[in-house]
Amino acid sequence: MKAAVYKSPGQPLELSEIPTPTPGEGEVLIKVAATGVCHSDLHVLDGEMIPPPEGFILGHEVSGWVVEFGPRCENPHGLSPGDPVVVSWIIPCGKCYWCVRGQENYCPYAAARMPGLVGINGGHAEYMTVPETAIYPIPKGLDVHNAAVISCAYGTAYRALKEAGVGPGTSLVVVGAGGVGLAAVELAVALGAYPIVAVDVREAALKKAQEVGASHVINAAERNAIGAIREALPQGTDVVYETKPNPDLKIALEVVRRGGTIVVTGLGASTIEIPAMHLVMNGIRIVGSLGYKPRTDIPELLALAAVGKIKPEKIISHRYKPENINEAYNNLRQGKHHRALIIWNP
Repeated sequence: MKAAVYKSPGQPLELSEIPTPTPGEGEVLIKVAATGVCHSDLHVLDGEMIPPPEGFILGHEVSGWVVEFGPRCENPHGLSPGDPVVVSWIIPCGKCYWCVRGQENYCPYAAARMPGLVGINGGHAEYMTVPETAIYPIPKGLDVHNAAVISCAYGTAYRALKEAGVGPGTSLVVVGAGGVGLAAVELAVALGAYPIVAVDVREAALKKAQEVGASHVINAAERNAIGAIREALPQGTDVVYETKPNPDLKIALEVVRRGGTIVVTGLGASTIEIPAMHLVMNGIRIVGSLGYKPRTDIPELLALAAVGKIKPEKIISHRYKPENINEAYNNLRQGKHHRALIIWNP
């Protein structure tokens, strides 16, 4: 099969022909439809996270079709070969301290086997094998390629909004209108939040944020973002969602209301400085949120997409062939995407 193989930090991926994997016990072979081009991959490619071994396959935002089940699979979804699925990059054990307390996204067993990030080869290939507990059926009527972004961009945003308590009437500021930020705006609309303010330095990203439901957009390269947010929300905002890959909270700490919440999902190597008096005197809650809870969040997101409450195709701006995968990551570095896909099997 064709695969984009990791070499070493700072080096481009190498498109190679390697053996197609065979599903082992409890695993399923997936024919990959599409993989998302995500900033978390850049953290790996640029050496900001523990590098995987040479020959590893990245790509953690994946959709595809079931090919075959390995031995001793239980197939709880009743899937057949050819059925479309989303692949979760979080695969909880379901039995540990965190899983039984409803915090499966912090399962230590999941942390050691994240397809496309740690331990399990990902979806930047024509085929991949994953534990069968990683796959979720895509409802009829949803495009299998577009559904890939549910497994990271939408999943990450959905869990972050839930952790911050976003619901009807919640005021929300989303800092960064990339793939996750745009998904957060669209999901916040579905959850009934209002007003929803999107902040970015790219006019195209802000235009897209308006298209998916932002009530206000602020170009931080042209205006003082803090002042503009305070004009729209004089008391401050209930929630700030900091989506930037390298979060700093400079805007968030100034615009969150007293007793409000800041939620952060960026995995970059930045250090966040927080004035203790400001934090305590204003009762600010700061929440880190990793990924999502796949066994509840992914089915809920697929259901929202099935009834048109979210439309993943809206945030997908680019589609690349496998031979252009390094161009895709270079364009991501330059901020040219909303969300991009690599199409492995049309």
